This record gives sequence, C-alpha cells and structure tokens, in this order.
Amino acid sequence: MFSLPSLSATIRSLNAMAAARPVAFGATSAAVKTTAADVLVQTAVKGRSLETLDLRRTAVFTLFGGGWMGFGQYYLYCRLFERLVPGTTALASAGKAALDQLVHVPLLYFPLFYSIDALLQGAWARGVACGVEHVQHRLRTELKESLYANWSLWLPASFVGFRLVPPHWRIPYERPALSSYEIIVFLLERVFIPWRLQVAQRAWCIITA
Repeated sequence: MFSLPSLSATIRSLNAMAAARPVAFGATSAAVKTTAADVLVQTAVKGRSLETLDLRRTAVFTLFGGGWMGFGQYYLYCRLFERLVPGTTALASAGKAALDQLVHVPLLYFPLFYSIDALLQGAWARGVACGVEHVQHRLRTELKESLYANWSLWLPASFVGFRLVPPHWRIPYERPALSSYEIIVFLLERVFIPWRLQVAQRAWCIITA
C-alpha cells in the first residue's frame, strides 16, 4: 500500500517530469487515455471482447490522441492561446475557453474527428470525393448536436483548466474529461442520430464511386 510520504514523492516526481518534458508527457498521457477510451467504447458500448477488438481502429485513435490531442493541442493551448490571451485571470481564462470552444472545436477538432471516422468507415479508401462527402455530411447533420453536447461539459471544464491548471498539466487534465466526452458523443451519434442518415451517405458514396 502507498503511504502518504511515498504518494507525495510520486506526485512530486510526476510534476517534475511533466514540467521538464511537457510536450512528451502530454502526448504520452493523451495517447494512453485515448486508447483506453476507445477500448472502453468497443467493449462496454459495442459489446466486443478483448480478443475481438478492432485493433486498427484503436491504433488510429492512439495516433490521433498522441499526435493531435497531445502534441497539437499542447502547442495550441499552452503556446498559441497563451500568446493571444496571456494570463490566468478569470477574464483571460474565459477568453481562452471561448477560443477553444468557439474556434478550435467547430473549425478544427470536429473536422479532424470526422476525418478519422471517415478513415475508420473506409470512406477515404473509396476515393477522396467520398471521404470529403463523409466529413461534410457529418458536419451538416451532426455538428450542431455535437457542439451542444461538447459545450454542456467542456465549457466549464475548459475554463477551470485555463484558470487553475499549470500549462504542463493542462493536457493530462483535459484527457479524462475529453475521453468521457468522446464516449458521450459516441452514444449520442450511434443511438440518437437516425441510422438512415448513414445509409443515405453510404448510398451516395456507392453511386459516385
């Protein structure tokens, strides 16, 4: 069992590691937690066993997590946003949260997320036009609902992150909240969005292939 002194020493060691190598630490934590979130979705939501996991899907999400959610978002949140709106006052934190939720999420995060989905669904393999249509279709039919779901959870969490969390812990802080959000979005998209929209999209891809 952990004693309080050993736990405190572990926390200090992790903090020193994160402060010394914030990009690598953030990317690693993002990759690990995005992988765990995908495995949870596949097993708990989709009913797969560990032996029948879609490893290609998991690998794609791992790369997306480490690449964009780790490296990319570290430079976005901890470098660019800090230059645009410096400081950790309530006003500065609200400004950074607004940049995140009103600019980054609708204009960059969701298009990337839907591009990954197009890859997993095989749309890009059927041609560039089909992949682009897949992304555009999801943006037209799902972006509004996905943004509402995102804002309901992430607006306050983003504000807290910019206000209270040191930059070298910002990416690890975001990953549990965002992983929970990704599971919620998966449930919303797969349960509440009519399946006929996906059928219509696939039919369009077959016709134009």
